[in-house]
Amino acid sequence: MKHLVTGMIAAGSLALSASAVSTEAAALPGSMSEFVNWHLDRGACGTWSDTGVTEDMWVGIPAGLEVTTTQKTWYDVPTGELYNSHHMATEDGRVISTGSNVMTWDADRKTVVSAESGFDMGKPYHGNSVLIGMTGDTLTWEYTEQSQGKTTVYENVVTYTGMNTRTSAVKVKGSDGAAWTSEATRANPCKTMLAEAGLPGTWETKRPDGTIDREVVSWVADDHVLKYERSAKSPGGDWKSESLFVWYWDPAYDHVATLYLDGHGTVIHGKVDSITRNGNAVTIVANHEGSRFGGLTMSTQATQVITDKTLTTTFQNMSLDGVRHPMSWSEGVQTVDRVK
Repeated sequence: MKHLVTGMIAAGSLALSASAVSTEAAALPGSMSEFVNWHLDRGACGTWSDTGVTEDMWVGIPAGLEVTTTQKTWYDVPTGELYNSHHMATEDGRVISTGSNVMTWDADRKTVVSAESGFDMGKPYHGNSVLIGMTGDTLTWEYTEQSQGKTTVYENVVTYTGMNTRTSAVKVKGSDGAAWTSEATRANPCKTMLAEAGLPGTWETKRPDGTIDREVVSWVADDHVLKYERSAKSPGGDWKSESLFVWYWDPAYDHVATLYLDGHGTVIHGKVDSITRNGNAVTIVANHEGSRFGGLTMSTQATQVITDKTLTTTFQNMSLDGVRHPMSWSEGVQTVDRVK
């Protein structure tokens, strides 16, 4: 069942025995809505990927090929159906397998069924699946495929192992040996794009009056959101939280977006325009606009330059309600030092 085989790694580490399959097959959803919500609760929709090596499993796909598999899962609200697509390719771009499927409710069998078609090594295949178990975080399928004149029945066990990971253990029905197990990870474009910048850590600077400004930058939400939390401590005082700044991936606009909130009630949204590296320095340019100072619209472009030891920020074209308006803090260079 290729639409649920989320990649290729050596079998054995997460393989499920036949007894495990039969245990998981003990329960079924009572409706398509229950099946859909099971997937939505586990964050199934989105893009998943992994790399590995093919095994001797699918008709027409040779063993021993190093491949990257990209899989997309989505829910169509008007029809109430779930869809999957997969694309498996070698490093040089050769497509090994590609296809898609739709999952829907079979009122006669009172379970979920799916139909799939695609191409393996350029040759067509098609197949049908029946859900035979849905227990805990695991689905168990039986998949019958017709490919190149051969009919093969497979057992496939899909398990959501975390917020952003899932495994698939597949074997020919009735065969001996361990299942061929793969592990897929949800795409994380925000961390992929920002990882080399080296932003996580604690950054500090001291104001002329002795107040210490501290920014603690860390990955949160299972490493899908980068959070800046800024605090200040006056001489002899306690630390006081002043603002929160987060970076995240916005799938609607296909870019890294930002959100700034502070103690004055400010709400400013932004988008990252570019990330470049020059030697050991990474430069991030972003545009920002939002509500500040009692409802005034503030907009600016910010440039951050990150090195191993310093984080330097400059602002360009600071404006209020669309009119150029330099702020007391916006025209100079702001530098904080990494302390850990």
